[in-house]
Amino acid sequence: MVKINRKSYPFLIITFLYFLLGFVNILFAYLAVACMIIPFVMVSRTGKKPWCSTYCPRADFLSLFRIFKSSRKAPAWLNSDNTRKLVFQFFCINLFFIVMSTFMVSRGQMEPIEYVRFLIAFTIPVDLPQIWAGPALPPWAVHLAYRFYSIMFTSTVLGVVLASLYKPRTWCAVCPVNTLSTAMIRQITVSEGNE
Repeated sequence: MVKINRKSYPFLIITFLYFLLGFVNILFAYLAVACMIIPFVMVSRTGKKPWCSTYCPRADFLSLFRIFKSSRKAPAWLNSDNTRKLVFQFFCINLFFIVMSTFMVSRGQMEPIEYVRFLIAFTIPVDLPQIWAGPALPPWAVHLAYRFYSIMFTSTVLGVVLASLYKPRTWCAVCPVNTLSTAMIRQITVSEGNE
């Protein structure tokens, strides 16, 4: 039986809720912005990574994969700086495409993409039902919501694959939030050392 830290329950549930709320209304996908900002606010205030160690909903979700009891260590290349940089660069490119495509939709230069994609390029052949119509928003806002949902979906699927093959939180080693948080801490340390 998989034991879950009771303090983690609220954070674990957030991952399930995030993806379920996308079926209610895609505008809930904007909650991803909190997961993209809060970790860096915490790092800037504490000089540590409390998000990664305690609050990250995805990390708690991936901890469920202890059921596979895999003790296989991830290969060295997966934990290398080059892999971290590659994953970070991929997500930066992804964010660049998100911003540019949203801008183009807002200018009427392209149609909004109202479906989920995996790894930027692969369309998931499932329509989210959108149970609640929600407020009427411009097409660019709906497009952006689907893009946020897609990036969260991609990173979660990659995390699940790695958790199934290796230890549950293998994704955390290459997670872009972890990579950037570590870089911020190094910068804070250097800045404090120069004072």
